[in-house]
Amino acid sequence: MRHWSAEGTLVHTCSVILVATVEGELDAVALRLADLEASVVEVKSTSPRRRVVLAAATDEWAAEKITATLRSEGLMVASRPDEGVRLARWSHVTRPVTIAGRVTVAFAWSEHDQGGLPRVIELGYGGFGNAQHPTTRLVIEALADRVARGDQVLDVGCGSGVLGLCSLALGADRMVGVDLDERAVLATSRHAVVNGMGSRVEVTAGFLESIDATFDVVVANIARAGIVELADQLVAKVAPGGWIAVSGITPSQCTQVTEFLRPLREVGRRVDGDWSVVVLSRT
Repeated sequence: MRHWSAEGTLVHTCSVILVATVEGELDAVALRLADLEASVVEVKSTSPRRRVVLAAATDEWAAEKITATLRSEGLMVASRPDEGVRLARWSHVTRPVTIAGRVTVAFAWSEHDQGGLPRVIELGYGGFGNAQHPTTRLVIEALADRVARGDQVLDVGCGSGVLGLCSLALGADRMVGVDLDERAVLATSRHAVVNGMGSRVEVTAGFLESIDATFDVVVANIARAGIVELADQLVAKVAPGGWIAVSGITPSQCTQVTEFLRPLREVGRRVDGDWSVVVLSRT
């Protein structure tokens, strides 16, 4: 951050870099930060496993450059403001989010304590979906209500992978993700490994039609246009006795979306402000 002093001179103040790591990697992270001219100022233990290294950079431009470098090397890292209103806002939007009292979504580099939170899914960067948006939370609520042990789950437009990973945390056996964006595929794969779920996750870059299977659970937080365009394919992916949750739609769009997904039958609907999720099943 930069500001002007009372004397009218430009003052550089530090921005803070946050690196998520584990106890055994602390020394290596500190050395790499030193190589990039950032100094470690604190290490926080946010869970029994997770350590967050806080390092100071000369200004926010330097922090952003270091953050980009470390991300390119595969580390989970972010930079944040060091003071004032911007820091307060940052602290608010990076707090862990617990859904339905059963599963929690947290940024791996969040400084908030994760102790005692149920089934924490950690995310780094990349791909849409971190439980801050109502559509993501609504689908996770549907999963918390309905997913069964051993379920096979398809996450259409997987983004960060958060929906499929939450389903695994809630008892599903396997997740398949598909997304047109290669960056989302990489993010989902990376997050699966971070959460110890790599062997239970398969991710494909491409079209939904490339997935040749049916699933107990299908989740698609892809907005009305995407749901309508893929309606026939979405219906075909739901196994007998299975169900689908679609979101990214407004309450006024629910009935229309349901019509496009026939012969699946609506069995649930949730609303959070301007957003909705509809659950439909194959009976």
